[in-house]
Amino acid sequence: MNNQEPATILLIDDHPMLRTGVKQLVSMAPDISVVGEASNGEQGIDLAESLDPDLILLDLNMPGMNGLETLDKLREKALSGVLSFQRIQP
Repeated sequence: MNNQEPATILLIDDHPMLRTGVKQLVSMAPDISVVGEASNGEQGIDLAESLDPDLILLDLNMPGMNGLETLDKLREKALSGVLSFQRIQP
């Protein structure tokens, strides 16, 4: 039996449907847990500081503080591993 705590994920994306979909997928894995969601970079940085997640899933293309700017701020604060993504518009 594995007694380890589940890995924690913070989602930063301006599209609520995408965040909901990722949460639903992650909920199928008992060893992973979404601990927070943010709709923009500023919220994401605040949540990353308070929640200290193991991994941050970050959208690169967001209004306001975009994903690259958010990533720079997260790196300055030495917060978590970050996996960034960008939706390709057809």
